[in-house]
Order: sequence, then C-alpha cells, then structure tokens
Amino acid sequence: MSPASLTKIEHSAYWTPNITSFKTSARLHLQHFLVQNTLGFLLDEEIEKSITASSPLRVADLGCGNGIWLTELSSELLRRGMPAQLDGYDINPVNFPHTVHLPPSVSLKKLDILLEELPSDLLGTYDIVHVQGFTSLVVNSNVTPLLSVVLAFLKPGGFLQWVEVPTDDLVVESPSPTTTKIACEKITESLKGIAQAQGIVGDWVASLDQCLLTHCFDSVRMYAKEKRQQDFQAWTEDYLMVLEELALFFPSRKQDPQAPITREAWEELFSDAVGETLQGVVVHQRKLSIAVGRKPT
Repeated sequence: MSPASLTKIEHSAYWTPNITSFKTSARLHLQHFLVQNTLGFLLDEEIEKSITASSPLRVADLGCGNGIWLTELSSELLRRGMPAQLDGYDINPVNFPHTVHLPPSVSLKKLDILLEELPSDLLGTYDIVHVQGFTSLVVNSNVTPLLSVVLAFLKPGGFLQWVEVPTDDLVVESPSPTTTKIACEKITESLKGIAQAQGIVGDWVASLDQCLLTHCFDSVRMYAKEKRQQDFQAWTEDYLMVLEELALFFPSRKQDPQAPITREAWEELFSDAVGETLQGVVVHQRKLSIAVGRKPT
C-alpha cells in the first residue's frame, strides 16, 4: 500500500470516530498515565517555580480529550492549597465526563480552536496553556495556526507547555529473531502512509523549540524523556486501540470494492498484528519531546 494509493482515504479532523465510546475514553486515561510514567510531572519544573498562591491560576488544555490531565492537575493544586480555574477545549466533546464528576475548578467546552473565532473574553487570560499530541493535526509541518491560538490565550508572561510524540520515531520490535512482526510493521507503515498523504508528518517535532523562538516566545527550553521499557506493552495496547478505531473510516468491500484499503482488509491486518503482540512484539515511540516557552511581557 503506497502513500499515493492512500490519498482516497477520507480524512477526519478527529482521527478517531466522532462517536461516544467508553473504549476511547479508557484509552485516553491509559495514555495519560503512560505519559505521566514517562515525564514524572504534570507541569514542567520551570513552570512550577512560577506558580504562586497569591492569585487564582488559570490554565487551558487544548485538545483536552476527556479532561484527565486537568482533573489530575486539579487534585495536585488542591493538595497544595492553590486556587485555580482549569479550562479544557476540544473539537470532539463526546468523551467529556458528566459535569457532576468534574472538580469544581474544571470546565470542559467544545471548541474548534483552529477554525472557530476565539471567544474574546478568553484572550490574554491564561497563565499556562497545555498542548499534547497534536502531530495528527499539524498539516505540512505548519505549527503557526496552533501557536497563534496559544499566544492569543496566554497572558503576557504566561507559559506554553507542549508535550509531543515524534511520530516518525515509531518502532516495531520483536522479542526474538524467530518471532514475526510482519503484520505490525505493515499496519504501522500503512498508517504512516495515510498520514503522509494528508500532509501529516512528524519532522517538525525535533525542531519545536525553534518553532517557538520563531513565534517570539522567550525562555524557550526543549528536552526529551525516554519511555520506560516496562511500559512498552501498555503503549502497544494503547496504539492497538487507535488502530482498531480506525477501521470505521474505511469503506466495506460492498461499499467500494476498488478502495485501496477496505474495512475487512484493515480488520484482518489488525487481527494479525494483535496476534504478533501476544507473542511479545511491541509498537512504540522511544521518547516524548517537551517544549516550554513564555509569552513576552
């Protein structure tokens, strides 16, 4: 399956089905705790140093999913006796918890930050903006639209914390030379091909600090955190859940017999890939990249 043959596959802004799914929300919880296992923090240490209890902290999480990062941050700030207003924004609200289950300091709202006009009452109001996992939404390595939103949300002197997975670093590893990993390699290459056909590549992640500098952030820092080997299987399971969800985007053989990939073909390949992971094959990226920058005062 070449990238060129995949251009017919319909692209969605969601990259996962826009339907209510307890599996999707469970995956987001798993992903959050795997990220925390890797990072060891919710907020970068320099951002932590800037926080004081003298005034309520305002934090925005862009692409917040089910709000798990915000609810965990709420617990941490409450433990430290620090007042805060924590706002999450996502184009897809189907995974938002019911408001009765959210801490009083957390609010989740539907907002397409890249297409909709930003509410005027939110401009220049946030001390911290958190961004994570936007590689599938950055087209042609153009981070300007997203960074423009971040700058619009931040107060002068406010911080951006951006955690990203270098998608070009996706690896498939077998526990032994005799354990096949053909299906896992094929399905990950197919996924890369679909993304590349839409202009989605991860090469910009390696120079994210330069992107921040170009957009006039100061106090810019960038570093990487290696994933723990004991988490590789859980990362694999997290990716498998994404790959399983993607089947809904492909037409069935009955709908389009000539499609580059049919739903049935994807499901068969996925089943073979799952079989390989049961034999110890893992699919993961080696590290997470973290970029921190401050809006000029």
